[in-house]
Parts: sequence; C-alpha cells; structure tokens
Amino acid sequence: MFSSVYFPLVSTISCDGAPRVQLDLLRAGRVTDAVSHAHRCAPQSQCSDGSDASDCMQLQADLQTMLGIDVDAEDSYREAQKLMRSSRRDVRVASCRNAGWQAFFRQRFGTAMSCFMRMVDDERLKPSQAMEGRFGAVCVVLEMGQHHEAAALLDEMDALLDAVNVHADLWREIIDTLRFDLASQHELRTAAPLSDHVYWQSGLAASIMHATPDRDALKHVESPLLRARIDFIDALRKLAHGQPGASDAALAHLNWTFANGLHAYQHAVRLDIALAALAGGAPQLAEAMLAPLTPDPRGARNHRHLEYLYCLARTRSAQGRDDESAQLYRHYALAAMQCLREAAPMLAPLAHRTRRAPAQLDEVGARLPAKYRRAYRYLMDNLDRSDLSVREVAAEIGVTERALQSAFRNSLGSTPTEIIRQKRMERIRVELQRDVVHGDHGVLDAANRWGVQNRSTLVNGYRRQFNEAPSDTLKR
Repeated sequence: MFSSVYFPLVSTISCDGAPRVQLDLLRAGRVTDAVSHAHRCAPQSQCSDGSDASDCMQLQADLQTMLGIDVDAEDSYREAQKLMRSSRRDVRVASCRNAGWQAFFRQRFGTAMSCFMRMVDDERLKPSQAMEGRFGAVCVVLEMGQHHEAAALLDEMDALLDAVNVHADLWREIIDTLRFDLASQHELRTAAPLSDHVYWQSGLAASIMHATPDRDALKHVESPLLRARIDFIDALRKLAHGQPGASDAALAHLNWTFANGLHAYQHAVRLDIALAALAGGAPQLAEAMLAPLTPDPRGARNHRHLEYLYCLARTRSAQGRDDESAQLYRHYALAAMQCLREAAPMLAPLAHRTRRAPAQLDEVGARLPAKYRRAYRYLMDNLDRSDLSVREVAAEIGVTERALQSAFRNSLGSTPTEIIRQKRMERIRVELQRDVVHGDHGVLDAANRWGVQNRSTLVNGYRRQFNEAPSDTLKR
C-alpha cells in the first residue's frame, strides 16, 4: 500500500509522547531502525527520553500493523490501552483509532472508513487526532481509487493546520507531498497510452483536478523519507514519457522497499512502475515488475487488484498472446464493476457527511460563546428525548454542569433547563397551529413527541410562555 510510506510519520507526530529518536529515524527513511527502536523501547515502564510507555507500545503496534505482524500488533495495542492513564473517553478514541488502522492494513476498508469518520466527526478531538482521522480516510479512499474524495479531505487537513501546535511544519510537508502524489497518480492513470484502463478513464475520475503536478512547489519538503517518495513519483512521470534513465531511479526506490521490509508498499511500487512502463512503451520492464506478484484475493475490493489484472493483460498483448490478454481483460472489467459496487456502501459514512447541511444557529444560539454553541446544537437535536438532561449536555462538550449553567445564564439570561422547556413549548405550539392536532388526546401526543410526558407540566409551561392553555391555541 502506498500509505506505508506516510503512515509511520503520521502515527508518530500524532502521538504526544512519541520519542524524538523514533521520529528522526522515520524522517530519515530508516524504517528498519525505527522498528528495532520501537521494539526495544516498548517493554520499558518509561522510555529513555521520558516518553510514556503506552505511547511507545502504541507506536510499536502501529509498525507491526503496517508490516503485517497482526497477532503481535493486537497484543501490543491491548497492552498500550492497559497502560493508558487518560480518561475513559480518551481510551475509547484510541480504541477506535487503532481498530481503524488494523482494519485498513487488513484491507477491510468499510470498517476502516467507519472508524476514521467517527474521528473526523468528533469535534472534541485534539487537532493532531483530527488530522490523523482525516489522513486515515484519505488512505481508504485512495486505496479504492476515489481521488476526488481524497482531494476534498486534504483540503480539510489544510484548513485544520492552523490549529496544530506541534509538528505543524512536518504536517505541511506530508499534506503537500500527498497532493503531489495524488495529482501524479491521476495523471499517470489517465494518460493517453492507457486509455483502455477504463476504470480511470470513466466518469469516476473525471471530477478530479487536471492541474499538472508541480515538483518545484515541494522545495520546502526536507524529510528524506518524503523526498524519496517525491523522487520516485517524478521518476514514474519521466518513465511514462519514455525518458531514458528514469527506470533506474524507480528501481532504486523499489530496492529501498526491500531493504526496509515494506512488502505491502513494495507491491504498490511494482504496480506503479509497471503502469508507467506500459505508458512509456516499455512492456518488458512492466513484465519484470509483475513477475513476482500474484493476485491477492483480499485485493478484489481495491484498485490495486484491478491494476494487476490490467497490467498483466497489456503485457500479454505486447507478447502477442491475444487470447490470454482478452481473458485477463474480461476479468479486469468484471473486477472494475465489483469495485464500483462495493465502494458505495464503504463510502456511505463519507457521502452522508458531505450531503449533510451544516447546522444553522438561531439568534439564541448565536449569542453563546463558541465553545457552548455545540451544547446548544446538541440540546436542539435532542429536544424530543424526555430523558435529556443538563448533565448529559455538559458531558457532551466536556464541561461541568456549573460551567454550562453559568455560560447560558450569562449569555442568554436563561438556564439550559429553561431553554429546553421554552424550545419544546415552541415546537408543540407549531404543531397545534398546523391544524393536524385534534382534541385533548392529540395535544398530549404532540407534547409526547417533544419530550413532555406529563399533562400538568405541559399546561403550566405552555401557559407561562404563551399566556394561554394549549386548548386555546387549538381552538383558534
């Protein structure tokens, strides 16, 4: 997976207690040394530089997950959560995050997307956690070939960058390298010589930006690991245009994946080189890249499986083995249809979020301080629940009941309980005025729909607010 080159960096800078030496090793592209350091550091009660043991254990689990050491990774994640001394909520966030990455590297993209979107939609996360949630979603949609959605999520990461206090420069390098990566991948896969790669030539890819990737805009990227990815992508572009010597730089990057044991990433690198070679008229190189690969049954749900079938069909055609090529291309077309069908439910959390209209505050909510507007939104979204409490609203935004009461009273002149009562009575009055309620039984039904279960509570509250009984409104 291409994400293997970005994930260790993101994992480390998103972890508050990550050892500095771990980050330095990863930035330098010394992944095997970083794995060894994490293995030595994790069992200790505290790392040599004072880093918390739970953070060291989580970083080890992340690297094990990336390398496909699934059983050890599960044990490490479990141990990391046992060592956490944070709140229950922090433990739940960590559990969701860990489950997302485990599902992603096992190619269970629907589960991974669900976990990452829970992080994306959680407004209480720290900026670094919010960034990681979006990065995880970017990885999922790119593995499914959804470049347009990935570009939109990168825009969100850009917008969040101002709120990041630690490692902001490295986050900037990662985002900009990802943009270059995204644009270059799209340019390669929609190149004219690959026009029969219909999955990419279809309307699915038509909405992506068509700007030419600009390597000169990445001069600020200093991390050797990211520079190596940029150089590889640049070599692919040159290879696709038939420039001599480009294959040497691409193969050098492939050798680096061998040296660092990045087997999943090595698979992706081979496919990228094969596609670029086919675009540049070098089918022999494409065949050499494909020779060690075998189709992965788990890969049928992402575009890497498609690329393998497509490249193999093209190389067989170049060898004059037309019947075999046609058969492979038929498998490719069927797999493309399967990918498109299976992508829809996997992307449902993202699609639902993009369709959802942003919440609009009324003039009451707009008077509250920014932190407490979320409390007001939550209150309004749950008015119909009879068990809605001030304690629950306060817990939703992470403040005490006293702080919530004080903020509402100072800004609105009313307590949260009074606001709940007022808004419920307004909703009930609207129903009574719409001529869809008949008789006392209908009035009680309307009250129940808005969380008011008691008749005397309804009559007293309604009269206090509107100076008349509900039955008087109903008669008019």
